[in-house]
Amino acid sequence: MPQNTVADRDFPIVDFGAHLVTSVPDSMKALDDIIGPIHRDPVQTIERYEAAGIDRLVLSQPPFMGHDDVEETAAANDELLEIIEEHEQLYGLAALPVGAGGDAAAEELERCLDAGYHGGALETTSHGIKLSDEEVRSVFDVASREGAPLLVHPKIDDSLHPDVLDDKYRLNAIFGREAALSESIFEMIHMGILDDYPDLDLVFHHLGGNIASMLGRVHLHHDIGRWPGQEHIKPYNEFKQQLEERIYIDSSGFFGYHAPVRTALEELPSSQVVFGTDAPYEGRSSDELNRFATVVTDVASQTDAAAVLGGNTLDLLANVDE
Repeated sequence: MPQNTVADRDFPIVDFGAHLVTSVPDSMKALDDIIGPIHRDPVQTIERYEAAGIDRLVLSQPPFMGHDDVEETAAANDELLEIIEEHEQLYGLAALPVGAGGDAAAEELERCLDAGYHGGALETTSHGIKLSDEEVRSVFDVASREGAPLLVHPKIDDSLHPDVLDDKYRLNAIFGREAALSESIFEMIHMGILDDYPDLDLVFHHLGGNIASMLGRVHLHHDIGRWPGQEHIKPYNEFKQQLEERIYIDSSGFFGYHAPVRTALEELPSSQVVFGTDAPYEGRSSDELNRFATVVTDVASQTDAAAVLGGNTLDLLANVDE
């Protein structure tokens, strides 16, 4: 049992970036052998979170995000929803089968929201379909209309082309996923997709690829007139404004280190950051989960910590009356 350093507060802590799988695909069996029941057992998962002092979880299923099998994805969503309905601490983000096409994914999102889901989850790239592709706009139509947030998760195995980064040294996992997340943010802003969808709420996993730490570099290369061939790029001040006003990021991805979370809250409004642990892949023990929450209270004011740790997520979720 960890020393509960987030116990003295009068607001709920809600993990937007928690995962639970209803079935384990072959590609994840080796990891499942390491993680054990917390990968798929809701009771053990809830007990671990309670021991960490974290009140509620928003669950999603990475193996089915971007899947190309509509029926298999729908079955996984239905199984997870049954679990969520049995436990008041749980919320859910429906996996969207973008690999089967944007219209199929939009229909599944609408079906799941009608059933009681609180948002959706998709990948930066799914079977060659990028988040910024025209095909995904039907998903954005539903999410905007229903006021449902979408978790943007990195494509896991080959976020970038494996000839660029593979996982021999875990380089894809360390750098590739973060580059893919940042790329998606850039495309959503510079391609004008956020302009077209003023009510769309996108939450990028892993601090948006730790994008706040790269803003000096972004400023250098988005400083209009400094470099040739920038006609298609929004000026840095416009880019930063949309990043601050339209993009949400969760605090997962960096193992509870203070510097990435602190930088995110220095560069971006606290209203755009939600608490996330990426458990059970990142935070696997109650001690680690507690530390991930405590880092927010360490680097933020009490007001900002309350927003990041719970308030922002509760404001974002659909089908929540709080």
